[in-house]
Amino acid sequence: MDAKAALADVRGYAVANRIRIGRHAWERMAERGVQYEDVRHALATARSCKAQDRGRWKVFGNDRDGDELVLVIVIEAGVVVVTVY
Repeated sequence: MDAKAALADVRGYAVANRIRIGRHAWERMAERGVQYEDVRHALATARSCKAQDRGRWKVFGNDRDGDELVLVIVIEAGVVVVTVY
């Protein structure tokens, strides 16, 4: 999958609320005061993504206040899984 296709999938799955957040990502979100809706917004409106190792993607977007969020995700069975925030 190339970056353009991955970005389209990430946006589409986020709009459909097909998102899972891993335990580590939940912990980081709590530490940084980031809410689920901020992550969803960043994924749904992501401006770019970059391939990482082991099938992961680094996704660049903004939360609801316009602050940049960078998320590491995998796409599995039609779901965006946030592994690291």
